[in-house]
Amino acid sequence: MARGTFRPSIATWRDYINDQGFPSFPDQNLLAEGDSWFTISGLPAYNLLFELRFRKQTRIVSCALPGDTIKHMSEIVRNPQLRAAMGADGGRWDAILLSAGGNDLIDAADEILLPKARRSANPQGPRDYCDGPLLDNLIKEIQTGYRRIADARDAPGAAARGVPMLTHTYDYATPRNAPARFFFGHLGPWLFPALKDREVPSTDWVPVADYLTDALAEGILALTSGGNDIPAFHVVDTRHSLTRADRKDRGDSHDWQNEIHPNGGGYEKLARRIEPILDGLLP
Repeated sequence: MARGTFRPSIATWRDYINDQGFPSFPDQNLLAEGDSWFTISGLPAYNLLFELRFRKQTRIVSCALPGDTIKHMSEIVRNPQLRAAMGADGGRWDAILLSAGGNDLIDAADEILLPKARRSANPQGPRDYCDGPLLDNLIKEIQTGYRRIADARDAPGAAARGVPMLTHTYDYATPRNAPARFFFGHLGPWLFPALKDREVPSTDWVPVADYLTDALAEGILALTSGGNDIPAFHVVDTRHSLTRADRKDRGDSHDWQNEIHPNGGGYEKLARRIEPILDGLLP
C-alpha cells in the first residue's frame, strides 16, 4: 500500500483555540495526546507525528508532553487541554492518537526490579528479576488510564463521542548509557541505571527490558479483545519495527536516538506500520 503524500501540520492546543493552527481549512483534524514519542525526545528533535503521511490535508492538534504518563493524562479533571478538546466545545475529530504507558513503566522500573537480596540466587529467566504482582498492578493501572480517556471521549454531550482512538505498543529499547541530550543538558538514561542499581547481570539486561516491554504491549493489546474491550479503540503492535541499538553506543545507534527514543528513521518505520491502520479509520 502506497503512503500518503501529505505531511501533517502540527498545532498545539493553545494555537488551535487561538486559530493559529495550519492549514486553516484541513480536510481532516486529528487530536493527539501522549508522551515524548509525540513531542521531543532529544536534539535533533524527532517524533512520531512528524513522520506520519496522509492522503488528505491533515492537521494534528497535540496536547502531548515529554515525560507524561497515562495516569496523568487520564486524570481528566487535571488535564484541562484534553478535557476541553474532547468536550462539547472541542470540535469534531476524525481520530484520536495516543502514545502512553511507556513512562509509567519507566518510572516504576526501580520498584518492579527486585533487589538482589529479594530474588532467587539462580534466576531462571527475566520474570525472576521482577516483582510479578507489582508489574501486574502497574499494567492494570495503565489499562485503567486508557479506559478513563475512552470514558471521557464517550461522555454524554462530548463532541468526540465514538471517535476512533489509536495507540501503539512501543518497541524493544536496549538498556545503555545513552541519555537524551538537550541544549540545557541531558535526561536519562532510564533502564540502564535501574538494572545496574538492582545488580542484574549485564547479560540479562536485554531479556529483562524486553520482558517489561512485552508486558506493557500485551496489556495494551488486551484492551481490544475479550468481553471488556474498549469500543472504537485500536492498537498497532509496533514491536519488531526497529533495529536494536548497540549496547556500547552512547548516542544515536541504528534506529534509536538514545536509550528509549527512536531517531527520525526509526519513527518513519513506526509511522509506516501505523499508517495503513489509521488510514482505514479516517473518513
